[in-house]
Amino acid sequence: MSATSNWLESWIKFQARKSTFNNMRTAPWGTLVVGFVGLFAFFTFALAMAFGSPTLPITAYLQLMHFGALVLSFIGAVHWGLAIGANARGITVPSWLYLASTLPMALGWLTLALARPTTKILLLSLGFFATFMLDVSATTRGHAPSWYKNFRTIMTIAVLIALTVALWAVRLSSLGNVPS
Repeated sequence: MSATSNWLESWIKFQARKSTFNNMRTAPWGTLVVGFVGLFAFFTFALAMAFGSPTLPITAYLQLMHFGALVLSFIGAVHWGLAIGANARGITVPSWLYLASTLPMALGWLTLALARPTTKILLLSLGFFATFMLDVSATTRGHAPSWYKNFRTIMTIAVLIALTVALWAVRLSSLGNVPS
């Protein structure tokens, strides 16, 4: 009996994952290209931090922090645009959503203003997780197209993995010893 239920549970999980990828097929081609090029940058910088020559990790770290802050700002702007578009289509948009769409930019700026690498990476991670919550909300409310949540799910998970690699690299290197 438990073997059957385990198989059924595995099959249901596989179907859910398959549905996530199938729904992304309706995403505009340019969105997918830009998204995956961005992921390439995140992983390139994170892996260079972990495995680069002695001078490469600091440059990769700085580029990762700046790129991450820019991407957070961009995602916030996307949510501002989604709210304006929804409002123009007659969909009720709560006032707090406009304020919430500016928080990714503020978190990105704060990330650049802080000194400690570990804190910066953790703050970026928090920012990407928070924007994912906005992504789910926007899709649920009808502000974003149906493919958007699945696209952002994959992008967010991948970015958080890259930031985890960067955090690991910082914790193992001298980058983590920057005074606060």
